[in-house]
Amino acid sequence: MTAANPDELYAALDHFRAKINENQRLRTMNRDWNRDIAVVAKDLPEVQAWIRMRAGEMDWLRQTCEVPHIVLTAPADVLIGIFRGERTPTEPYLDGSLTLRGSQEDVLRLDFVSLMIWGE
Repeated sequence: MTAANPDELYAALDHFRAKINENQRLRTMNRDWNRDIAVVAKDLPEVQAWIRMRAGEMDWLRQTCEVPHIVLTAPADVLIGIFRGERTPTEPYLDGSLTLRGSQEDVLRLDFVSLMIWGE
């Protein structure tokens, strides 16, 4: 298995954005959830990315988020698998390879978003 690279992570974020933004039910549910989510790939320190949720739509930017509401940290291959929908966040969260830092409400909301997109 080859090491992940930044372009793979950016492509996975594009895929995740498309899945969120095409889901009208999810967009309606999240219309009042405006959050900034830092994405930290432990093994790709050169990656600077964050997810911006506004009025039910997702976008992401290639820069550091100065004051995130949530910080998502994992090895790049874990993040790529989650954003592509190839794996749920549950197993990496339970084994400690994925960490989420934020309010309990925000972490639960993010979990619900992934369930609505990928299922369990």
